[in-house]
Amino acid sequence: MAKIVHDDVLCEAHGVCTTIDSARFELDDDDRLHIHEYEVSDADRATIEQAVIRCPRQALSLQE
Repeated sequence: MAKIVHDDVLCEAHGVCTTIDSARFELDDDDRLHIHEYEVSDADRATIEQAVIRCPRQALSLQE
């Protein structure tokens, strides 16, 4: 099962991932990203891959 990797240094809180999967990704009031579940099931993989691809700062990745 793949896991989401998030780089807080690269992340600029654009929120693209939150629009793709608001149940998994959330920005707090200080523009810090919170990921509610790091493990990615096969059923959710396509959605998470879109979040990774569309991240403007490439702050998200998947690790097998």
